[in-house]
Amino acid sequence: MQITARSGIECWFDVDGIVVRYWASAWTGREIVSVVEGETERVVSDKRSFGFHTPHDFDVAGHRYRLELQMKLGSAELRLFRDGELIDSDLYADETIRLDPATGRLDWHFALRKLFVPMLAGLVVGLGFGYLVGGLLK
Repeated sequence: MQITARSGIECWFDVDGIVVRYWASAWTGREIVSVVEGETERVVSDKRSFGFHTPHDFDVAGHRYRLELQMKLGSAELRLFRDGELIDSDLYADETIRLDPATGRLDWHFALRKLFVPMLAGLVVGLGFGYLVGGLLK
């Protein structure tokens, strides 16, 4: 799975001799699911969604497929089902924000540890800039 602010989310699943391709825009909410069979690619689902859960249902070669996007705070998961059975999934997790699995609340200890160095650097730069401006305006 690739996630960038410019090109959005893109993911591929190789199953049953086909490639299921998922693409979502980071800006417009548009989601496209296409199937590549041999040399041909066809769009099987095209939706706009700003929700945190989007299902895409389509049929290929007599099988019913469902591709689900599940967004959570700091993570995105795509799950591919064939005839109701989970056959593949892909997960992207950003470790800058983490929830405590026991309570479901923000893990402040982890967040403060991750933010300590950037906050310290900002403090040093801010103090230096303030000292410089204060000395010039004296």
